[in-house]
Amino acid sequence: MANPLDKLISGSMDTAAAIGKPVLSGGVDIADRAGRRLGELISGAGERRFAAFISYSHADMDFARWLHRSIENYRVPRALIGTQGERGPIPARLRPLFRDEDELAGAAELGPRLEGALSRSDALIVICSPASAQSIWVDKEIRTFKRINTQAPVFAVIAAGTPEDCFPPSLLFAIDDAGELDRTRPVEPLAPDLEKFGRKTVKLKLIAGLIGTSYGALYRRDRVRARRWAAGLGAAALILILLLSGLSIAAVGYARMAVQQRNEAQAARRLAEENADKAERRAWLAQVAAQEVRRQALLLDSKGGTCPPPD
Repeated sequence: MANPLDKLISGSMDTAAAIGKPVLSGGVDIADRAGRRLGELISGAGERRFAAFISYSHADMDFARWLHRSIENYRVPRALIGTQGERGPIPARLRPLFRDEDELAGAAELGPRLEGALSRSDALIVICSPASAQSIWVDKEIRTFKRINTQAPVFAVIAAGTPEDCFPPSLLFAIDDAGELDRTRPVEPLAPDLEKFGRKTVKLKLIAGLIGTSYGALYRRDRVRARRWAAGLGAAALILILLLSGLSIAAVGYARMAVQQRNEAQAARRLAEENADKAERRAWLAQVAAQEVRRQALLLDSKGGTCPPPD
């Protein structure tokens, strides 16, 4: 005879196996996905890219911070968004940009973090000055970027100094496969001068290069947008002025009405006071007349006489 307990145990084991299979399968899938994600992170795949890498000397920190913030906050004119630039469709924003604030004086090499950021940057912006021309780290960043991103553009801006004393050596020559200067292939960098053009023009020139359009086209679109903003602000200011004028006129009218009502109230109060005085005077006169009548009556009674009868 079969033991019923055996059936119960076997049924429970079958149910546990049926439930455990999808759980284990799901766990394996999660583990596979986690492994693939970890592999992507280790290999650098799937990490975010940067619109540009800003290379600068820490002596130019203030300008680098301003440039970083200005480019990331700039909105490309709507007419240019999505159109084809020299490096593909023009985006609405250029973000994020990579800018390192760590001092590298104690390091021998750039390190994997900076090299990874350089490899994932679509362009390089070099802030040129006598300090950056003497910085070995700015020079290393330029060499590394040129070696890794052979087709990516390199932009320069003169923050201080002159073209004769502000360019790092790696900007003046091409870089070979080993990352060394190829002095047989000199390069003439085109860099807008901050002292000549001012910050706004320098910013627009760099943004035009980053999005792959001409400075003239970007400048015209930016001016059109600025005029539209100015017109919109002017219209809003005019509406506000008209609204305030209407409110002022209404306030003056209400003030006049208030003064008129106050004057009417004061006149009514004076009239009420005058009527009260008149009523009080009449009451006093009536009281005086009544007292005089009583006095005359008492006087006649005291003489014992009465009024003579008429003839």
